[in-house]
Amino acid sequence: MPLISKIRHEIKESELHGFKYFKAISGMLDSLHKAGCQRDRAVNRKLHMDQYISLLLLYRYNLIRTSLRAVQQASELKKVQRKLGCPCASLGSLSEAATFF
Repeated sequence: MPLISKIRHEIKESELHGFKYFKAISGMLDSLHKAGCQRDRAVNRKLHMDQYISLLLLYRYNLIRTSLRAVQQASELKKVQRKLGCPCASLGSLSEAATFF
């Protein structure tokens, strides 16, 4: 029986949609920007709660497969960073954010 190899599909900006909704949503999420920052004693947090939720909503709008790695990969795209106002998120930051926030 042959082993099934997992082929990683690179996400392209052209495959993503729903960015028009983030303009309206971002205003509602602004108040969450500082949430969880009290625990950040080093003051080096780059991924904030509003940005994390925006990435999760992008994931839901686009059904970006079923992995956190796909969300991380999408966060590397310039259009995603520009439209959602979030930095490129590391896999560790996304993983920690689920428990941190």
